[in-house]
Amino acid sequence: MIRLMLLVLAVLLPLEGFAFCTGDFDADGDVDGWNLYQLASGRKGLTASFFAADFGRAACPPLPAAPLNQFTIGDSIGEGEAADNTIGEMHHEAVWSTGYTAPYIVNSLNVRFEGGEPVGYFENNSARDATFNQAESGAVMADFAAQAGAVVAAAAGDPEVDAAGMVSVLLGNNDVCSAPNIETLRGDPMKDLFKQQYRAGLDVLAASPATRDAFIHVSAIPAIYWLWIAKRSRPWCRFIWSLPSFPCQILLDNPLENDCDPEVVDSDLDPDTIYQNDGPICERRKQFHAAIRDDYNRILSDVLLEYKTDGRLPNAYFVDIFDFPFEDVHVNNGDCFHPSIEGHDALAEEEWCRSHWGAADPLCGN
Repeated sequence: MIRLMLLVLAVLLPLEGFAFCTGDFDADGDVDGWNLYQLASGRKGLTASFFAADFGRAACPPLPAAPLNQFTIGDSIGEGEAADNTIGEMHHEAVWSTGYTAPYIVNSLNVRFEGGEPVGYFENNSARDATFNQAESGAVMADFAAQAGAVVAAAAGDPEVDAAGMVSVLLGNNDVCSAPNIETLRGDPMKDLFKQQYRAGLDVLAASPATRDAFIHVSAIPAIYWLWIAKRSRPWCRFIWSLPSFPCQILLDNPLENDCDPEVVDSDLDPDTIYQNDGPICERRKQFHAAIRDDYNRILSDVLLEYKTDGRLPNAYFVDIFDFPFEDVHVNNGDCFHPSIEGHDALAEEEWCRSHWGAADPLCGN
């Protein structure tokens, strides 16, 4: 009963009518030119549209109280698939968001919130994981609404939870990877459907009193391009990627082939630029990278901003991690595709340090 009262007080009361300033990086109560400088010069994980929504505000409320529980919505990354290098094996304990410590050490958001509020925070653990982790391997944006419904049911149906404090969302990886070609990926029909399915999931969260006032932490789709860079020198990875059934062939087809411009040093390490003599495979990979950056992550950010500004999800925020380049250690050596334990730990740090609570964490270097 005491835990329930703490949860209601800490989650419902502070969030009623709450609208924090997403661009107040230095927590001085306003969003001014100094914050604009910080946005331009540092890795703040915030899109320009979210920053602009608060630019000029001179009366920002203090840093919000941390949530006292956390749910996750996602795909195989949200299940920790192959985190220990075992193909097809799930490791919820290692997930960047709701992961718990034993037997792996991942400083997840769940672990960080528990450390900051060890009495009031209702942490995820092996006994509660079925409640808090609603991610499903293979999920696409079409599954967002169903997973959101599962979060609503779990939050409203558990007397120890009562309401969601945070819902972290990382979806879209399988959508972009399943596109058969660049024309389909960048075409309006696929983007419009993605947006429609995204709205459907947000609508579910906005419609329920168990979730509408929660912190909705929506993550950008990461820069999947760097998976190929990180593992392309490994024979096993090149072999498994070449299997017809392996996902994300729009990126990984012809895994050994690197026809990027030979006259430009490290053209392949500059996926944001298509050079004059980049070959068709190189150009396809860079176009894939650009589609995530310019189309799908923009949809995730801009649509979410609508729900925040019109009050349907007043505490929603977007975390842009697209500039994080996966390195060899961050990708498991089993399927060479999903984050390793070290990868989940790095994701957790990026997601945390680009959140409102990370802005006040001296270990984040803000």
